Amino acid sequence: MDIVLLNENKLKIILTNEDMEAFDITCEEMDADNTGMRRILWHLLDKAKHLTGFDAASDKIVVKAHPDKTGGCLMYITKGEVNVSPQPAQTYEKKYKSKLYTAAKKKRLVFYFENSEALLMACKQLNAFDYSGKSDIFSADNGGYYLYIEDSKEQFLERIGEYGAFINNPLFGFYLFEHATKIIEDEAVKIFANIFV
Repeated sequence: MDIVLLNENKLKIILTNEDMEAFDITCEEMDADNTGMRRILWHLLDKAKHLTGFDAASDKIVVKAHPDKTGGCLMYITKGEVNVSPQPAQTYEKKYKSKLYTAAKKKRLVFYFENSEALLMACKQLNAFDYSGKSDIFSADNGGYYLYIEDSKEQFLERIGEYGAFINNPLFGFYLFEHATKIIEDEAVKIFANIFV
C-alpha cells in the first residue's frame, strides 16, 4: 500500500493485489455504498491522516477507484465541493477487468493456532482432503501462528476449526500483511503438512 498526498484536497492510495485480498474486496466494489466498504474507506482515511495529515472527517468526499494492471487498485479521494460528472471508463479497465479480479473475489479466511502442533494437525487435515487453494502461514508475536487460506466452499475447511480459532474480522488479513511475519507463502498448507511426514 502506498499513500500519496497530491494536494491539500486530493489523496492517492495505491492498493496492491495483496491489499485487495486482505480486505477481501475488488476495485469495482470500492464504489459500493455499504457498511463494509465505508469501514474500509475510513480505515484507509485514518491511516492517511496519520501519515500525511489529510483530514476528510468534516468534508464531503468523492472516491474514484480504477483497477491496476497488476490486480491492485488506484484510489483518488477528493474532499470539498467536487464536480462529479461521469467520466468514460478507461481502456485498461475494460481490457483487464475479467482477468484482474478472479483471485481477489475468493474469500480468504484467517485461523489462529496457539502452537505449531495445532497448525500442523490442521494442515494435515486439509492436505488429506487434497486442498489446493492459496494459503499463507504467518508467525505471531506471542509464539502462535496464523493460517490465511482461500475459502474453496468445501465443508472440510470447517474441520480445521477443531485445532485453531477462526478470526471473524474482514480487516484482519490487512493487519497480517502489515504487522505479522509471513513464513510460508502460496502453498503453505501443502508445504507445512509435508515437512513432518
